[in-house]
Amino acid sequence: MKKSLFLFLLALAFPFRGAVAQKIVLGERVPELKVASWLGGQLPPAAPLTYVEFFHSSNPACIASLDKLKTISSKYGTKLRIVVLARENEGKVSGLLGPYLSRQLSVGFDPDARIFTAFGVDYVPFGVLLDAKNRSLWFGNTLQLDPRIIDNPTK
Repeated sequence: MKKSLFLFLLALAFPFRGAVAQKIVLGERVPELKVASWLGGQLPPAAPLTYVEFFHSSNPACIASLDKLKTISSKYGTKLRIVVLARENEGKVSGLLGPYLSRQLSVGFDPDARIFTAFGVDYVPFGVLLDAKNRSLWFGNTLQLDPRIIDNPTK
């Protein structure tokens, strides 16, 4: 009986955990990106909008999101910079992520998961669109990021 009650209470707790999994509120400032190092030493240039992609190479959806991010970065040019954040070490993912580097797409490393933790990221792919004042405009699965969101981020 006690085991059944415990399992029931545990099952009830799962939906609430998901509801507060990310520590992001639309329109509010998000934690600063204090990246440990950058792939190829390439820091992202300033831009009116920033898209932060939380990435892990073991996730097939993260791999699929890279092509979408490359397309988006070439479409928006200097209006949008993209920062892909990886928890893995540079040696493990540089071969995978290196071909996606561009003037507007940079890869940062967060080996201690400090940025992942500050944002409350529990699943990937996950991304956050930010304005120049570091306020969140949109967040969610990168594969669901629509260009209309980038074109009109305040709507």
